[in-house]
Amino acid sequence: RIIEKVGSGGMGVVYKAQDEKLGRFVVLKFLPEQASSSRAALERFKREARTASALNHPNICTIYDVDEYEGRPYIVMEFLEGETLAERIAMGPLELNALLEIAIEITDALEAANSKGIVHRDIKPANIFITRRGPCKILDFGLAKLVSGAAPTAELSVDSTAAADELTSPGTAVGTIAYMSPEQARGEELDQQTDLFSFGAVLYEMATGRRAFPGPTAAIVHDAILNRTPEPPSRVSARVPVELERIILRALQKIRSARYSNATQIRLELKRLQRDLDSVTTSAAGGSGRWIRSLVARRTVLFAGAGLVLLLLLIIVAGLLGPNKSAPLDSIAILPFAHDAAYPDGEYLSDGITESIINSLSQLPKLRVTARSLVFRYKAKDADPRKAGTELGVRAVLTGRVAQRGNNLIVQAELVDVNSGSQLWGQQYNRELADIFTVQENIASEISGKLQSTLTGEDLKRVTKRFTQNSEAYQLYLRGRYNWNKGTIEGFKKAIDYFQQATNKDSNYALAYAGLADSNLSLGSYWVEAIAEAKTVALKALQIDDSLAEAHIALGNIKLLLDWDWAGAEKEFNRAIQLAPNSALAYNQYGMYLAAMGRLPEAIATVQRALILDPLSPIINADL
Repeated sequence: RIIEKVGSGGMGVVYKAQDEKLGRFVVLKFLPEQASSSRAALERFKREARTASALNHPNICTIYDVDEYEGRPYIVMEFLEGETLAERIAMGPLELNALLEIAIEITDALEAANSKGIVHRDIKPANIFITRRGPCKILDFGLAKLVSGAAPTAELSVDSTAAADELTSPGTAVGTIAYMSPEQARGEELDQQTDLFSFGAVLYEMATGRRAFPGPTAAIVHDAILNRTPEPPSRVSARVPVELERIILRALQKIRSARYSNATQIRLELKRLQRDLDSVTTSAAGGSGRWIRSLVARRTVLFAGAGLVLLLLLIIVAGLLGPNKSAPLDSIAILPFAHDAAYPDGEYLSDGITESIINSLSQLPKLRVTARSLVFRYKAKDADPRKAGTELGVRAVLTGRVAQRGNNLIVQAELVDVNSGSQLWGQQYNRELADIFTVQENIASEISGKLQSTLTGEDLKRVTKRFTQNSEAYQLYLRGRYNWNKGTIEGFKKAIDYFQQATNKDSNYALAYAGLADSNLSLGSYWVEAIAEAKTVALKALQIDDSLAEAHIALGNIKLLLDWDWAGAEKEFNRAIQLAPNSALAYNQYGMYLAAMGRLPEAIATVQRALILDPLSPIINADL
């Protein structure tokens, strides 16, 4: 039962219908009435049905039946809800995740078709359908052909495809000009390589939003396909990763032998790129352990010990190591500070304070501080401090809550003895954000005397170091770190924006420049230009403060990847370890450098040291 007409074109009129026997919606594709008398049109129509029915694949539109109604042939096929890829691209370039998902499915379908010797010959965005709830589908096999030497199937034979081709003069190009391969445009004998070139043109358009071979006339497009190299996708859109650009340009090579030899090769490279992207999103490397993966690791960065964070640090150190304790505590876990759910924007502040305390206390040589990857498992779980402390193997646990009301900041913090469950210290603060630095100075002067017998002056200086006097710059920095920790491309871009705002507020904010270096390095796996920018800001950070371990780590990676300065890279990594002997990141990055240099025994030992410091890090475990 026909329900409605859904479209029409030169090769068919399409209706939505209901199969009343099976109770399902289907599509009926009729050959246009004016084309019914054309032998070529009729043969191509039948060929579409034969070819598609020979392929049982989730990414190829399923053919149910072929029949005639009042002398007009029609095909019964599955009903799809969604949009064509052409319609999707019309809204702009696809996001990388969506692009890779669709591209991998297309290559999987091409692999299935090509394995049976079938060449589609008209791969283009209009012939790829993106369903709402399932996979994308390749449509319209009306121009498909069984290549010479391929084994015929029951549904499709060389004779059946040759019959339609006999209706076309030798040397005549068939297909859609904008997506034709050079050999297709010249009317030459075709093989699977032509579909791979067409797919490359589709992939280019998905990534950039424009055609690989644009032109106002068919003649100009034809000339471009035969004689011109397409503009590199990254020049059209800076969002195109270097690796994706390489895949696209290889698929678009003029000479067949320079392209991929089959769809399987492209699919494997696309899946590899997808895994690398997933490793950024989830902060988990794909398992290869190669040093280049370390670029996308979440770098544990030393935060500014500023304002209220500094205040808390001083009191915590006093509670842990003060002379009033008969047995100073030697280990602590800082559980993620909770934030007021009524103000979700405050999460950046609660996470930032937590990480600032972790990274600052980690500099004390005689205090073991549980790594971020371990404690953040307890985020938003309202964990019992004693139970968490026992699980983490520490003697003290710090918990806290942060709430922001306009310009007022409310912080509650409590230090708990894991063995006894007693409160070692607890306090609530209600201060204006702008007064944070004054508060920290008052608290520091009150408790510094208690620390002198346990901490050296250098220890105290490291823990209480202030990287900026500007509270607005500090908050922007925390927002930057919060977004960077999401581990996504969008997160890195937002982080760069916030770090840049922080340096605009305070042009001498070295830690914010280090954040910029970190973020650009994370993007460097996708846009190589970002590594050059990372070098500029890393050098700026070290010009302001040469004691920033994370800036030395960033510069080490830059000298390794961009400058190929092996000796200089090793010097930077060793300097970072000297400055931050408890930094798992410093050891892991140095281990990856050693692996790249072929010094495997040293590399293994160094990464094992990183694993001791941060045993649950997915990056370190994968690299080892």
